[in-house]
Amino acid sequence: MDFIKQISQYLTDKVVLNAPITSPVLKSDPSSVAIRETPSSVSSRYLNTGKSVDFQFQILVKDPGIIKARDTINGITKALDGILSGTVSSGDDSFSMTKCECYSFPSWVETNERNEHIFTALFTAELEQGGK
Repeated sequence: MDFIKQISQYLTDKVVLNAPITSPVLKSDPSSVAIRETPSSVSSRYLNTGKSVDFQFQILVKDPGIIKARDTINGITKALDGILSGTVSSGDDSFSMTKCECYSFPSWVETNERNEHIFTALFTAELEQGGK
């Protein structure tokens, strides 16, 4: 499934980011944005062998400037929270997105030993897969 790739491209096109998006870990560069899957579950299975998946993911933003890091994660949240069906499409027909929502709004994680500020937000996307 190419959901992480497609949501990363959507954000790259729609949001002013402080760095390119990587997956799954933050780069060692002073400014970095990472997206990673978090534990998810199948919410429904259908008779046609399809299923509905609540795909959960985390986005982390790191920057030496606390305001820049906070503005970046807030921009990402604004771009993703509440987007609807068809906004993000699969490049390999592995999913169809029904919706995407933020379920844990931006929060500060830490200031690391290099005085870089890290913020995070958590999201869930409802994806349909398979079916004949």
